[in-house]
Amino acid sequence: MKRLLTLFDSAIQLFIAGCIATIMVVIALQVVMRATVGALPWPEELSVILMLWGLMLAAAYVLNERGHVGIQFFVDMLGPRPGAAISALMHVIIIIFCAAVIWGAIDKVESVWNLKTGSLRISRAVPQLAIPVSCAAYIFVCLRLIAEDIAIWRRSS
Repeated sequence: MKRLLTLFDSAIQLFIAGCIATIMVVIALQVVMRATVGALPWPEELSVILMLWGLMLAAAYVLNERGHVGIQFFVDMLGPRPGAAISALMHVIIIIFCAAVIWGAIDKVESVWNLKTGSLRISRAVPQLAIPVSCAAYIFVCLRLIAEDIAIWRRSS
């Protein structure tokens, strides 16, 4: 299980870094092209899609690192046992919310599956899929954090 979690962490980090690097290269290419021969039609569209995917998965990564400072600060003030219980409850609520978002996103993705984007000519579902995929990542992260919260709750009894 630990190996799967490490693989998940590495995959998200690599994907986010890849999105950022690709955005930088594509925008630099667009700047050069505008200054020389003329603007390309696709770099802005690709950058927006990659930014969407990168940001949505970066939010899951930050949650995985318990990096949402405002939330964790108040939970830590309560002490280990009540803090772990409230943290677990908060993660259950996030799971319920994400499941509802995934459920609602299915119709949206299906409705745009056969439509193409303006310049890249890829399915409009590609950017739309960032939402349910990142919510699935949130659910995975929350399950992991709930397990950690339960372990903290048991140790502090």
